[in-house]
Amino acid sequence: MCGKLSENLEFWMTNLPVPLKDIPVINLAIPGTHDSMTYDMRALSPVAPDAEACVHVLHKFIPCVIKRWAVTQKLSLTEQLLNGIRYLDFRISFRLPDAKYYFVHGLYCEEIVEALHEIRDFLESHPGEVIILDIQHMYQFEEKNHSELMGMLQDVLGGKVWPRDGRLLKQWTPKVAWESGKQLLIIYRNHQAQFVQSFWTAEDWPTPWPNQTNVSKLKDYLEQSLSMRSPQQGFVTQCVLTPNISYTVPRFFSSLQRTCARKVFRKLLSWIATQKPGPWRPGDQPTVNVILADFVEIQNSEFCKIVVDLNLKLYTEKIITMESSA
Repeated sequence: MCGKLSENLEFWMTNLPVPLKDIPVINLAIPGTHDSMTYDMRALSPVAPDAEACVHVLHKFIPCVIKRWAVTQKLSLTEQLLNGIRYLDFRISFRLPDAKYYFVHGLYCEEIVEALHEIRDFLESHPGEVIILDIQHMYQFEEKNHSELMGMLQDVLGGKVWPRDGRLLKQWTPKVAWESGKQLLIIYRNHQAQFVQSFWTAEDWPTPWPNQTNVSKLKDYLEQSLSMRSPQQGFVTQCVLTPNISYTVPRFFSSLQRTCARKVFRKLLSWIATQKPGPWRPGDQPTVNVILADFVEIQNSEFCKIVVDLNLKLYTEKIITMESSA
């Protein structure tokens, strides 16, 4: 009998039952963080190019409030990984005059190089784990910036990357990752990715944006978008609310994203617990893959625990199938 994977989130993929290590990563339930790198944000950081126009004005007078609006994670990158997170959402901007690359979400966060080394170090010390790195958005980029960033990713992480070159997503399993050392898959959401075989494209791993402020409408959107998933793709289910102006004004001085995260967890964790990962055929109900959230440490990382333990449903079904065919 298999114990709960969530009992050791740091090594939950290492501890997958042997039959599940042959399941493609696109058919496992993977917890992820939304805007993964905002934990290091500082109130007096410059306004980033992804910010709305009002943020540029308000930041001059109430920078602490803007920071509370923009932060989506409390845990550091390494802490996220130790808490079982295996999907990371990066938003990156090129910045002058220092000509470096920074994480952004309304405000500038830290420069990216140290984080890339943290990922490499984690994978080297956890050979049974995999990470999906999603370069979601890039700001102030010209063609040369894409070449430079992709080169940087390859220089630091290249030895760990499961490349797109002639491969299928369903071939990448925890066992293959362990045996080959290719523990990292990078999604690069720009057309430049199609010319570089190290990276997977936006079409390989859809991540539909709900853009909702109401949890019931969010749930409806998640179910509808999941129903359109392809069996050959990965898929991201975004369990996040997106505050608009009418939602923000009554909560002007609050931590908007944390307030939204608590509401999502209070009303949606039970829905997440009913979901099932695993392969399916056209005509069947599609299953979940990556599920991401804000402030994943809330309630003692209950979100991470629920998502990770969804994979045990596959173990039970696989054992039943094996016994019935014996």
